[in-house]
Amino acid sequence: MKRNERRVPYSSAKALACAFLTFAVLALALTGCAPKANDAVVTGEDEAAAVQVDFTWSETGDCSMCHAKEQASFEDGSCAISRHKDMACSQCHADVAALSAAHEGATAEKAAKAVLKTTTVDVATCESCHSQDEVEVVTAGVTVLTDMNGTIVNPHALPESADHAEVSCVSCHQMHAAGSIEKKAQRACASCHHADVYECYTCHS
Repeated sequence: MKRNERRVPYSSAKALACAFLTFAVLALALTGCAPKANDAVVTGEDEAAAVQVDFTWSETGDCSMCHAKEQASFEDGSCAISRHKDMACSQCHADVAALSAAHEGATAEKAAKAVLKTTTVDVATCESCHSQDEVEVVTAGVTVLTDMNGTIVNPHALPESADHAEVSCVSCHQMHAAGSIEKKAQRACASCHHADVYECYTCHS
């Protein structure tokens, strides 16, 4: 050994080696304990649980949150409701008790399935804007309801009968459904007048 060369004591070298080894083991241990990304797949049950929220219907609520299809019909020119797009839902759907009952247990998941309960619109609600006398005059010359014998019926002046008492505005005016109002009216009549004959008691006389 050269004169000026210093020898590292054996005990010091051993201490350095132990320190390095301890550091390496500690680093590996910390790496193993580090949080990892959660790769678990979210199941349908998890999603369902996420949307199980309390819901209470109110007249001032935002119906479009669940009734997106009906809301879109306000902007669809082929839907009759597009001519009423400045009206609130509650102006036509005014039966508070029935609507509250229909929305019991409602969830976002159920709304997404579009399995919605049918609610009725009272004739008096329509007549608050469209009087019966007024619409009878407007459609007096309409020939859309003409049977195979040439009999013409004013759609707003049906002959009085027990069966016609069951016919309401929404029987023909399906506001949120696309399509011709004339075709809807013809289908409504054909649901009873199967032989395309409007005169009663002629089928089984």
